[in-house]
Amino acid sequence: MDSVFRLGPAMPAALPFLLRLAADPAVPVRAELVEVLLVVAELSHPVDAGGEQAIRFLGSDRDHPERARCRAVFAEHAALVRGLLDDRTLPDGLVPPDERASLLKAATP
Repeated sequence: MDSVFRLGPAMPAALPFLLRLAADPAVPVRAELVEVLLVVAELSHPVDAGGEQAIRFLGSDRDHPERARCRAVFAEHAALVRGLLDDRTLPDGLVPPDERASLLKAATP
């Protein structure tokens, strides 16, 4: 990630690796990886072209193709995403309902 509010161009390449690590219950920093994935999912959503303030803050989708690429990766690995969201070994409350919806939306083609 380039900053708190921006995905870097390398994120689509790193995302499959992060998803597989987060899906593995043996990974000690699994909860932290899930939190990163929640941020990536939220930042990968398209920016409303009519939202001048959002474009100033987040940039246009045309200038940030990594958003669409990340959504494609989430969609390609939708089974891992759903598995994470259904995983009972993750701490309760780790994925609040709104962030759950955001992650599912990112994983839906």
